[in-house]
Amino acid sequence: MVFLDSNLFIIDRLFRRDALYPANHAFLARLEEIVGAVPLMTLLELCGAASFRLSVVEAERWLHAFAAVYSVRIVDPFGMREESAAAWFGAWADDVARYIARRMTFGDAVLAREADRYAAEAIVTWNVKDFQGRTAVPVHTPDAFFQ
Repeated sequence: MVFLDSNLFIIDRLFRRDALYPANHAFLARLEEIVGAVPLMTLLELCGAASFRLSVVEAERWLHAFAAVYSVRIVDPFGMREESAAAWFGAWADDVARYIARRMTFGDAVLAREADRYAAEAIVTWNVKDFQGRTAVPVHTPDAFFQ
């Protein structure tokens, strides 16, 4: 699985004039070639950020049927079904806090935690520097991933 950062989808849908858009769009056009994954918590972050610019209908579609919009798998937080909700959430929050202590934003910490726990093949993001040295998973930009 290749974990995908929310910035890929934000650029694709909301910033088509951005200098990164052509390479970003070319990467997303090749999603069928990989098993792309978006952690559930990253999807919630993404939908919240995009909600200010999407119609209500489109925001709901992203929230409830994102895999129909983009060819990705939405993955549950690792270990979620293995213990009680309270025990799982406490352990998950502790894990995320350890990533935040590495000087990561909450959203990046969640993505890095899930990629590490799922032993992802890679993380793809435009913000490589935000992940390097903070996760065991290789980190690539979209334009470098398929090279």
